[in-house]
Amino acid sequence: MPEPNVSTNKSPKYQRLLIEKAAYKRAKWGRIRNHAYMLITLPLLLPIHLSLLVLLFFLKERANTLIYRYLKFYFSIYFFFGGTQLLNVFPTPKTRPSKPTIYFTTRNADLISCFLPKLFSFPVSVPFQPKLSKFPIHFFLPFVRMGPFINQLGYEDKPIDQSIHDIHQSLLNNIPTVVYINPGVISPTFNESLPLYSDILELMDSSVDCYFLACKGLESVKAGTLFYPNFVSVYCVSADDLFEGSEDTHFPEEEKHLRIMKFFDYQAMTII
Repeated sequence: MPEPNVSTNKSPKYQRLLIEKAAYKRAKWGRIRNHAYMLITLPLLLPIHLSLLVLLFFLKERANTLIYRYLKFYFSIYFFFGGTQLLNVFPTPKTRPSKPTIYFTTRNADLISCFLPKLFSFPVSVPFQPKLSKFPIHFFLPFVRMGPFINQLGYEDKPIDQSIHDIHQSLLNNIPTVVYINPGVISPTFNESLPLYSDILELMDSSVDCYFLACKGLESVKAGTLFYPNFVSVYCVSADDLFEGSEDTHFPEEEKHLRIMKFFDYQAMTII
């Protein structure tokens, strides 16, 4: 991680950076031990993984539901042994929506695509990065990877103008869909401004039901260990609740932008 220049050494952002780096160093050996503890799950995970590979080869699409459940199960175990604990402040809805629904969130961690399915009691379509296909079933077993399984998370994570077709297709199939509102991986810990895709504003103004979902603290996932976990606070609110009363203000659209910015804990926002 590059060091900031000397002129910013006393800034709050720099102080947060030092605290974050210190936490990562403290957790380094603990996380290696976590991987060792996770070895106890291999007698269960490995046969399931290999069996699903065979099923995928012979049954193809018919194996998709089982693979999605396996991914959700696997990453629940992974984050548990990785020292991540949930605080459901405003949890996601428990019942599957009856009409097309979007959950807007930010990319605040590399593995957020793997984390999101565990927040829902029903299947959701999540943007995923193709490089996750190289994710190993275990740190000590790098040659057994997720491979084609990762495609079952949802649709490929690309810039919003390239993903909009996949988003609409998912909604047409009445699959609850997660949409990232920003490019790249950012967090309010190190970034003051939230870049917001302008296409998101058009999706919000459509007839689709919309929610906003924040996983606050997920960016510090590497600072957690099994016995000293990192807590991730989940906030999920409907667009109706978030924007309640905004139409009565002098500048309704600006008020909506301000509420999105504050919901995700940023100091500023830029429409891109």
